[in-house]
Amino acid sequence: MRSVTKIAFRADDCSPLVLAEERGELSLSGYGRGQYPGLRLAPGQLPGLRSIGVWDAVGRQNWGLPFHRNEGIEICYLLHGQCEFATDEGSWSLQSGDMTITRPWQRHRVGNPHIHPCKLFWFILDVDASTSSGRWSFPDWIAPDAESRLELLRCYRQHPRCHLREETQERRGVVEQLCSSFVSEPSRLQVAALSAGINYLLVSVADSLSRLPEDSAQDPEGFDATIRQFYRGLEASVEKAAEAWTLEEIAHACRVGKSYLSLACRRLFNHSPVGQLNVIRLEHAARMLREKPLISVTEIAFTCGFNSSQYFARSFRKRFASAPAAYRRQPPG
Repeated sequence: MRSVTKIAFRADDCSPLVLAEERGELSLSGYGRGQYPGLRLAPGQLPGLRSIGVWDAVGRQNWGLPFHRNEGIEICYLLHGQCEFATDEGSWSLQSGDMTITRPWQRHRVGNPHIHPCKLFWFILDVDASTSSGRWSFPDWIAPDAESRLELLRCYRQHPRCHLREETQERRGVVEQLCSSFVSEPSRLQVAALSAGINYLLVSVADSLSRLPEDSAQDPEGFDATIRQFYRGLEASVEKAAEAWTLEEIAHACRVGKSYLSLACRRLFNHSPVGQLNVIRLEHAARMLREKPLISVTEIAFTCGFNSSQYFARSFRKRFASAPAAYRRQPPG
């Protein structure tokens, strides 16, 4: 058996937000690393913190953040105004005091498609989830010890809820205090304050999530969330979906046994694990047929992971009630 393939994503660069600031449509402050905006964090300062900041948008904005992914756990808090937010699981019209939580590489959108007047705080904390294999780990400055970090991660995996209402004013006070520090290069004292604030918010949100017994009962170890994430990774990449995945490799990537994987896929997708993989490959092929008219049907079949053009044609006709060539000629809609 070949080594298990890992699915790699590319993090969002926040370019619509940056361009809006350059046009003077909002004020933006915070700290960032890599592609994220803000004052630069030094290498030794809060490793794993990718971005933390706040935007203040006055007046209706003609930009928004389309569906994108980030490499870490992202928590947002709406201080003022309203804002549209969505994941693949649902959408919400956020009001003051609302929080959102997205997990590594989870697709989400801010704005629909534009941004209302609002003041939004966020931070993105890398949990070393560079692939969809499911292995997360918090940096050492989160929680007092390794067992506490594991418990926090278990809570975020176990409860896939993406939206919370503020229960008290304590979180707002912590968020406002964090926002007040984004004015200069971070000093040692500011770094300590950032650490304390982020830890408080992570624990506070985890505590709220842990009070959701319906999620715990449905997915006590977070395995179903990992399986969903794995297949979303295949949806995001034609190349990864086309690889020669076996049942054993999919189970290994999702950190579950083959029997559990088969039962979970039937429950989540109404398909077997390989059947759901083929559904994703067919969706990729259907899009390529429309978007790449100069590429032959056979080449598209192989590009999307089908080893037989005849099997591809039969599978495509069964799913779309049309032969691939005829589907290509049909008007979209």
